[in-house]
Order: sequence, then C-alpha cells, then structure tokens
Amino acid sequence: MKKAWYLIYFLVGAGLVISGFATTERGLKENNREVLYKVADDYKELGDLGFVGYDPLDYRIAFSDGKKDTLVSYDDGKCDYEKRDSVYDGLAASIYEDGNEFEVVVPEYDTWIAIETIDNEPLSVVIWHEGFHAYQNTYHKLLDKVSGEILSETELAEIVDTDNELKRLYSKELEVLSRINSEENYGDAEGIAVEYCKIAAQRRELLSDQAFSSEKYFEMAEGTAYYVESKAIQYENGQDSYEKKYLDTAGEYADGNAKYYRHGMLECMLLDKLDPDWKASYSFDKPLCDLIEEKIS
Repeated sequence: MKKAWYLIYFLVGAGLVISGFATTERGLKENNREVLYKVADDYKELGDLGFVGYDPLDYRIAFSDGKKDTLVSYDDGKCDYEKRDSVYDGLAASIYEDGNEFEVVVPEYDTWIAIETIDNEPLSVVIWHEGFHAYQNTYHKLLDKVSGEILSETELAEIVDTDNELKRLYSKELEVLSRINSEENYGDAEGIAVEYCKIAAQRRELLSDQAFSSEKYFEMAEGTAYYVESKAIQYENGQDSYEKKYLDTAGEYADGNAKYYRHGMLECMLLDKLDPDWKASYSFDKPLCDLIEEKIS
C-alpha cells in the first residue's frame, strides 16, 4: 500500500494496559458487536450522506487489542468473524489493504471507552470516519490519483508551520470558510467562496508544488472523512456536542495535521451551500478548492 497517512490514532501505553482485561473473552465480544449494531442503526437515518454508495459496514471491521484482531463481516445483523495477528503494532484507528480489499481497523471497545471519556467520541463514529477512507479507495482509488510523493505530517509542518506568512494566510482561509456556519453570513456562500479563493491563490504562490499537493491531499482525504465524522457525531451526540467539537474550533489554526481536517470539512460545508448535490458526482479527482472555484466561475 502506498503512503496513505490515514492514521488518526496510535495508542500504545495506557491503551494496551486498559485492553488487557478484555482479551480473556473468546469469540466476538458483545460490546464490539453492539458497536456495529449502532453503526447500522445510524446508517438507517444518515444513509450515505450524499456520497453515492458509501456504507461503513460494507467493509470488514477489525477490532484490535494490539496483539490480536477480531475481523468481522457484518451482514444485516449477522456478524461473521475470524481471529488473526494484529496488522499494526500497537493500537490504531486506520484502514488496512488486504489484497484488493480495504478493511477498517479500530481498537477494541473496552480500550476505546477510556479515550471516549476524554474526547467524547463514540467508537461507532470512528468507524464512520475510517470506513470513509475505505470507501475513498474502493470506489474512487484516491491513492492512485495522487500525483507525486505526499509529504508526511512532520515534513509538511517543517515547511508550513514555521513560515509566518503561510500560517497567516491559512488562518485567514479558515476564518473566512468558518463564516459559512454563522447566522450573519447565512446565504452568502458565493461571497465567502470568492474571498476564500482569492486568499488561497495568494498562498499558492508561496508553496512548492509538493507542499501544495500534500496540503490539498490532506484536505480532500481527511477533510471529507472529518465532515462525515461530524455528521455522525451530530446525529449520535446532538447539536450542542457537534457545535462544540467541530464548529467552535473549525476556524482555529493548529500546527500539524488538524488544520487540514478542519479546512477540508469547512470546504465541504461551503460546497453544500453552493451546490447541495456536489457529492453525488465527486470522484476525488480534484482538490476541494478547485471544485469551489468551478462552482463560482
């Protein structure tokens, strides 16, 4: 598998200790099974969220304790499973390519609940996020469409997060995009898009082709998955939790990769206002910023 940079959680230390007591139960643990039932119930309400053909349970889900995986195929309430050695060292929430198929890898429920108490993010929502990465690559071959080598988070941070002008302009992009969710700017999607595109064009002149492509890749791959995740949180935890976790922080610059998740999510929200049907034909063949430009040109 090519460098995917899809890893959103890598848990060693406390996570492995917490999961220890759970490994004595054989078979598919009931709490893991209940997580899949929850995702299935969510899907009845949320559907594919406009991304044609997306269902997080179309992909096998591997519940991992860091040493062993329980790989589950879900089919209309029935869970078939098998055991294997973990495909990742330690605990991860990510995707894994097995032959021609992508799988979703998440920690065991008993491990995840310790993280959920800190971040208030149900394991079912993590499956929505990582399942979307499986969808991106199964239906749209996202990794195959990426031109050039994608910089790692560390490499990209050395370029972007240490340059004051790049940070200033990206902060401005986030601030402008976040207006899409404010009541005073309701209905002004085109004006927001025009202002955002102007700032983005200025910033593009300061970036190398590789750095620019890397940023657009993260915004597209992780931003859309973060958008899907936010909708699942909104449904599961309610509007207040959704606003606090996603909207209230969306316009904030953060060193590292978090800003790309937020930026891409906001681009999706802007596109929702510019063209509510944009997701039906989007095939991850162009950056979200290019799609926005097309909608206003």
